[in-house]
Amino acid sequence: MIRAIVQRQLAAAERRFGASMDYMRHVADRDLGLFLKLSMLQPATWHRRRLPRDAFHAARLATTLHADCGECVQIEVTAARKAGVPAALLRAVLDDRGAGLPDGVGDAVTFAQVVASGADPDDTLRARLTSRFGEEGVVELANAVATAQFYPTLKRALGYSRSCALVQVAV
Repeated sequence: MIRAIVQRQLAAAERRFGASMDYMRHVADRDLGLFLKLSMLQPATWHRRRLPRDAFHAARLATTLHADCGECVQIEVTAARKAGVPAALLRAVLDDRGAGLPDGVGDAVTFAQVVASGADPDDTLRARLTSRFGEEGVVELANAVATAQFYPTLKRALGYSRSCALVQVAV
């Protein structure tokens, strides 16, 4: 019964994001308990209350670009478009044109790129982000960056990454 529900959830996720969830099927087939625990990560992955929509999605996309250039990037693009993020903003992140991003969004992307690369953001950048989004917004941004790296890393570790797949930004 639980496995049938899991399969329906994964099929729905594939339709929603337009990407394969085979790696999660692999996890569910081998360790259902782990799959169920991982499914509890989803609400944290998409948690956003304080951070503006565009900054949140641009940071997640920039992070995912660092971790993977294929299906996970497409999932982030699809989620951002469904949330109403303008295609031009997503194209700018995909093309690494952070300088052309609106105030705050560019800083969020820079923060994401620095953290995803394993470096520490400088105090000036953190101060600008805190001034713009508040401490709560910076916490959400840190969570967005951390959770955006999880699934590409899991896929790669399981041998399911498909790097350099075509990423389309639907207008």
